[in-house]
Amino acid sequence: MNQRFFVSISLLLSLLCLPNLFAAEIAQTGTPARKLQRGFLNVALSPLEISNELASEKKVDAVFPTWVTGLGRGSVFAVGRALAGVYDMVTAPVPYPADYAPLVYPEFAWEHLDHTQEKG
Repeated sequence: MNQRFFVSISLLLSLLCLPNLFAAEIAQTGTPARKLQRGFLNVALSPLEISNELASEKKVDAVFPTWVTGLGRGSVFAVGRALAGVYDMVTAPVPYPADYAPLVYPEFAWEHLDHTQEKG
């Protein structure tokens, strides 16, 4: 009984602390750590460019199917962001461009997502 109580309390406390174990912050601007994080995130999240271009193209009234142009542009942008991410990871210790500035803008793929989506 005593052992079960301590095991239960230990499990409960570890579950309460679990979200803090996986919390991560992005490093300050102008540091090699920020450049390395940006590179990794740009490679991992480059497919977001495809969904972003598909969403922006659906608002365009065109003769050519907008999903084709959105998919094409998004694929090109995704490859560009992934290559920029690889460059950032490989050259993380080198302060080029000046002050570890990003090669692509916005700096991270999620920064250009539309946060004011229509509901309904």
